Amino acid sequence: MLSVEGLDEAVLGTAIRGSREVLAYDYHKAVTIFLSHGRTAEDIEEYIASVASQEFEGAPIFVYLDNAKSPYANNHEPGTTVH
Repeated sequence: MLSVEGLDEAVLGTAIRGSREVLAYDYHKAVTIFLSHGRTAEDIEEYIASVASQEFEGAPIFVYLDNAKSPYANNHEPGTTVH
């Protein structure tokens, strides 16, 4: 598994890309970390897009999380299966 140096705090876990397990990063946390190291927003976006679009074995993925929405909200009847 390949990792991006300095992004340990942004790791969500792992995911399957193709047939290989890869690291999954929280996109917004990764951007925040890079910004704190003095990189520009434009540079960060280009870098993440470049890394995420690589086709080599083990290239990590970046996940955009929408923390405002939850499929597990309390608006389901008891006993309802949520996928």
